[in-house]
Amino acid sequence: MCLSGLTQILYGILMAGSAVLTAIALFTPSWNTVEQNVQDVRNLDTSNWNGLMPWSCIDHSKGATCQDWWANLPTWLRCVVVCMILSLIVQIFAVVYNFLTCLACCCKKYVIHPLTFFAIISTLLLLISVIVYASEWADFKPSVDTSSALGYSFWLAVGALILSAAAVILGSLTVFLGEHCC
Repeated sequence: MCLSGLTQILYGILMAGSAVLTAIALFTPSWNTVEQNVQDVRNLDTSNWNGLMPWSCIDHSKGATCQDWWANLPTWLRCVVVCMILSLIVQIFAVVYNFLTCLACCCKKYVIHPLTFFAIISTLLLLISVIVYASEWADFKPSVDTSSALGYSFWLAVGALILSAAAVILGSLTVFLGEHCC
């Protein structure tokens, strides 16, 4: 096995891991922990939802609850949601493209160049999401009798960002090795 093939497999593992973490972060209810988190996700009151995408929008995307949810989101949170969704789409596309290029018998060095591009786009989208959310969260002032912190969903997004950044390095290495070694 040539070195570019090995780094391409590692790239696929990192990008798939980043996609899984991005999806979990996008659809879980704990981007922050203000007062108490939602206990029953099925009987959701969107005013108590601490995640990015409430389950009611996933199950019934044409319902009034989803439209109300989107209409009530501040602009900065819309930016975070859109960047997370776009990043997930790019990551899934990168994993599929990586798999297809692994099957290429010849001319592999010509078809692996987009791997780095996909990883860079995914990293930038996740970076925007994390920075925008963290900067807006830094401005949040809880009242005297509430406590607040960034939740596990935010930290999963940070983990996805780290894996995606590592995929940029591995994608670049894969292209380099594909052009110069095998």
